[in-house]
Amino acid sequence: MFKSELSGTATFSILANGATVSDQDFTLTIERHIPISAQIAPPKVIENTQLEELSQKIAKNPEKQTALINDFWDKAKQAGTPLIEPLDEQQSRVTFLWRGATKNVRIWGGVSTEHDFMQRFGETDIWYKSYIVPNDTLVEYKLAPDVPTLPVDENTQRRALLATAQADPLNKTAYFEKIGQNIHNTDKFNYASLLKLPNAPTQSFLTEAPNIAKGKLQQLIFESATLGNKRRLFVYLPDGFSAEKNYAVLYLFDGVEYTERVPTKTILDNMIAQKVILPTVAVFIENPSSESRRVELPANPIFTQVLAKELVPFVEKQLNIKTKERIIGGSSYGGLSSAYTVLNYPNVFSKALILSGSFWWQPKGTPSEQSHYIAQQFIQKEKLPLCFFISAGFYESGKSAILETSRHLKDVLLAKGYPVTYVEQSTSHGYLAWQGLISEGLKTLLGSNKCTSN
Repeated sequence: MFKSELSGTATFSILANGATVSDQDFTLTIERHIPISAQIAPPKVIENTQLEELSQKIAKNPEKQTALINDFWDKAKQAGTPLIEPLDEQQSRVTFLWRGATKNVRIWGGVSTEHDFMQRFGETDIWYKSYIVPNDTLVEYKLAPDVPTLPVDENTQRRALLATAQADPLNKTAYFEKIGQNIHNTDKFNYASLLKLPNAPTQSFLTEAPNIAKGKLQQLIFESATLGNKRRLFVYLPDGFSAEKNYAVLYLFDGVEYTERVPTKTILDNMIAQKVILPTVAVFIENPSSESRRVELPANPIFTQVLAKELVPFVEKQLNIKTKERIIGGSSYGGLSSAYTVLNYPNVFSKALILSGSFWWQPKGTPSEQSHYIAQQFIQKEKLPLCFFISAGFYESGKSAILETSRHLKDVLLAKGYPVTYVEQSTSHGYLAWQGLISEGLKTLLGSNKCTSN
């Protein structure tokens, strides 16, 4: 086989493998020539039944292409997107659609972590991408048409993708990023679209119930000389709170997000009213900045010490809170920090509520053979009086990604004899999944059949 990217005349050097032969001993014949485009381009397979039927109709009646495409699009608009084709009891094929882009369309979020490119349908202005997914899939996504491809670093290119990502115009179900948003007060760039298949997890306690007792949120300011910053703390006190009673106290990282994006106060009100958990205090811990979050949450011993020895006593003294147990919880870096915190301060926090913990993280300079940093820390320490709720999403997978590293940590903890409840759902990395898992974690850690640390 010979390869040349030149047109016209090309020079090849031929080395015989074996004894020396003269130039007259052999003849070369080109039996097949494959152009570069055919070598690189993968075969185009239309995986969606409706698009395949459309392709066949156009092939038979090319003069009717415009009318056929318009008819297909009208039907897609009426049915809503993505198109869903059930395959069996476990799986469906979902096909995302876009119309109107000229250069490219990418999918932000959804069932892939790669921000996949969609494929153009023939020479039309329709773009599509199909996936086979479990029937319990629940994800949010956006579509990004004509994303500029710039001569810049990866982070800047990512911002270009974010700048064009918007809700799917044919999807009839929206996912809003803040409590109180709706299609009338939010533009298409600031909310996502929802893909929810028939067996998707039920998310309980998210809607305000009428005629139930409701707790109150109070705000404190915590300033740390050690960290050199200050932050807001939003404290949920259940209805009828009394300084004479003992309460379980939940400390939750990313406090603004868990008050403005996730209706955690409503979740607590409903769970307490329905007697799923006893009255509980919750402390939502703000990040002073995005940079401080990146520094403080990933297994930072200084921040963790301030949390356990300064922030907790400050809150509980300010509000006269008596506690019988404390839970530390969070998502992503917050989940990582929760595991690190209970490991180092089991006398302060006895339970961890971990949602999509970033257990791929390890300190800079850590040799590759010493990956799974947090799991290694638990292996090296004696068993502590702790228990855990850990969750991860099926769409958080990849080499050393959240799904795989969460599974590994779960296995390590179980092998050490820790009580662990592990939940895996067909969800992705975001607050859509976490808003439903908060109540599952609280039920496990504080409910009538709660785990007990020993």
